[in-house]
Amino acid sequence: VMVTGDHPGTAKSVAHRLNILASKEDLEEGQDLAVIEGTQLEAMMPENGDFSEGLSYEVRSFWNRAVVETRVFARVTPLHKQIIVKAFQALGHGGIGDIVAMTGDGVNDAPAMKQAEVGIAMGIRGTEVAKDAADIILLDDDFSSALVGIEKGRLASENLQKSIMYTLCSKVAQVAPAFGELFGVPEALASQHILLIDIGTDIWTAVAYAMQPAESSLMERKPRHPRLEKMANKKVFFYSYGYMGVLQTIFCWAMYYLVT
Repeated sequence: VMVTGDHPGTAKSVAHRLNILASKEDLEEGQDLAVIEGTQLEAMMPENGDFSEGLSYEVRSFWNRAVVETRVFARVTPLHKQIIVKAFQALGHGGIGDIVAMTGDGVNDAPAMKQAEVGIAMGIRGTEVAKDAADIILLDDDFSSALVGIEKGRLASENLQKSIMYTLCSKVAQVAPAFGELFGVPEALASQHILLIDIGTDIWTAVAYAMQPAESSLMERKPRHPRLEKMANKKVFFYSYGYMGVLQTIFCWAMYYLVT
């Protein structure tokens, strides 16, 4: 989504060249909010400055459509930019709220960059005010550098999840002997053995996942929404405890009885 203080004609032209905005022929029927000007926003500004409560039906309906349909906001003020960010944070993603990143280089962009979860400023042509408000500064002013950062972040998140899954898999096999003793099964693992497994094998192998390179489809998958999918989610627990952990337990008990 492009948010700019430039003239609507200029904004549309740039948006078409960047494929942010489709041509008129490609616009879906009824998508008349693809481009919104600042004058339109003036009548739809929330009274208390946020989207928590007290919004009229007309204002809420407008912004619900805007966060889905609008691709260009033109001739907007710094306050408009901040409200636009708040709208995506409150109403985006079907009402759950989007995680917003805002790029900018001027003083006018600072309030919106501060409001967003991630503010990205230009390191060369960016003002000091914008840099102070930003979380990330692009030293080369190249937007592709931000994509590299996004890929590194996704890789770190995915590898951390893999490490968690690997570490949890062995817990079922480790705790099973303790419960087995309740039913008269001889002690298969002492506490020293469990510590040896955790410190001697699990930790180092789990750390190795941090060095794993990115998969080819990493940037093609949808990003993980932190409000919908936690790092340790149902998929992780099912794989660790309900599938791989059970297999490890069966194999370990089989080896125990075979050896003893």
